[in-house]
Amino acid sequence: MNAQLPVLIVGAGPTGLMLACELARRAVDFRIIDKKSGPVATSNATWIQTRTLELLDQAGLVSPFIKAGHQCDGINLYVNGKHLITIPLNHIESSYPYILMLPQSETESILSDRIHEMNKNVERSTELTDVTQDESGVTAVLKNSREQREIVKCRWLIACDGASSTVRERCNVIFPGEDLTEQFMVADAHIDSFMAKNEAHLFFDEGTIFSASPLGSNKYRIAANLHLEHPRRTLYEKEIIELVQERGHGAYYVKDISWISSFWVHGRVVKNMRQGSIFLAGDAAHIHSPAGGQGMNTGMQDAYNLGWKLAMVIQGKARLSLLDSYQEERHPVVNEIVNLTEHFTKLALYDTTFLTKLQKFSAKIMNGDEKTISHTGKIISQTGIRYQSSPVINYEEIVGAKCPGPGERMPDAKVDPKTRLYDFLRHPMHNVLMFTGISSKNSDIKKLAHIQEQLEQKYGDLLRTHVVATDEVRELKNVIHDASGSVHECFHINKPAVYIARPDNYIGYCTTKLNLDSITSFINRYFFIEQ
Repeated sequence: MNAQLPVLIVGAGPTGLMLACELARRAVDFRIIDKKSGPVATSNATWIQTRTLELLDQAGLVSPFIKAGHQCDGINLYVNGKHLITIPLNHIESSYPYILMLPQSETESILSDRIHEMNKNVERSTELTDVTQDESGVTAVLKNSREQREIVKCRWLIACDGASSTVRERCNVIFPGEDLTEQFMVADAHIDSFMAKNEAHLFFDEGTIFSASPLGSNKYRIAANLHLEHPRRTLYEKEIIELVQERGHGAYYVKDISWISSFWVHGRVVKNMRQGSIFLAGDAAHIHSPAGGQGMNTGMQDAYNLGWKLAMVIQGKARLSLLDSYQEERHPVVNEIVNLTEHFTKLALYDTTFLTKLQKFSAKIMNGDEKTISHTGKIISQTGIRYQSSPVINYEEIVGAKCPGPGERMPDAKVDPKTRLYDFLRHPMHNVLMFTGISSKNSDIKKLAHIQEQLEQKYGDLLRTHVVATDEVRELKNVIHDASGSVHECFHINKPAVYIARPDNYIGYCTTKLNLDSITSFINRYFFIEQ
């Protein structure tokens, strides 16, 4: 009898491939199947947001994405053909303060190449036809292109098989939500235009939306609502060219169109993203309006969140209860994104006061309203995501009112002109950051040295310790020399403090108490089996 497979991934889109990359990086065995005979050949989702780029960087994957993609530095808004404002992205506090434009076909190709490098491949033309589970795990029935059946026993099954998920259907999981009646289209086109080619352009007129996003080399992704009385399945190049001329107010000359697809907007979220030993991720768990380019990014971040947790549990480094946090962390995030994108889409289509509201919003940015600019950037880039009610995050302590807090993304502070904090954290383990404070005391250095020694001795295969020090300290190891104090300043820290960052660089714990028992209590309670 074959041994039980640790993980079966159903669906090889960006979500499934991202999860496969993470499991392979962490030496967890898996299979990944897809019922399609080949990878997607069209552009589909094209916006890769800052937060996703940071996670790709963490996974050692970002370089081929940057090389292949086209950088978008801002988003221009127009009303009735008149330019209102450019939403700047360069203020986003990250190494990637932009949107990377890249066809989904290329995203999938890069991720597929990575898992191939790690001796894994997508099993194509392989379809899941049935699934059951019991206390020991999951039994999946697969069918290949020759109609041959295979029964696979696995401990965990991850449904990444899209909006029409077979796994979700076979598990009788309800997919509640709302469908908008308005029909939309997307297309890829070669366009000549005088418009900025490193910025996206969104045109709003009464009841209509049109966007043009540059992909580089005069290639554009265009999208619009169709404003039709009766829905149509087939759209023709000539009418799309006419639509672009009208909605873009003459700013775009379409030379040719390589791909056209129509779609309808759905806003749906499953109530539970975990069903026993089965997890739902990406479009299998949530679908929503494409407004803001959030969908694919949300699915890839689902995968990253789940990947490190599965690996730790499978390898016996974490308690089984760690997996409960997937639902508690991701569901509120995706629910908020679905509601926000649906709300914006309805406003743009149906609210007669929308254009006035858009002008008021633009005026705030034009007048340098830092709160509005920052908030907008964090929403678009997804760097503002915070896990607010996770069972594996300690919310009982904070370092300071202005300091990064539990559940927030760890800031990527600049250490020196060539080095950033994330450069030290690029590995699959947890990270403990111990700040000495601006003016380090000998007594604090001794406490930090003791904490570092004990943590490395007890949890050396589970975490890495780093000391962020403004002065040279010989008593401590793995020192990040914060000579200018820029890292302390970014964290708003003056006195000694300890932060624990998870493998996804979200803050799980922080304190100003240099107390080993408090730190190990958190580690033993939430994450690791005591060694």
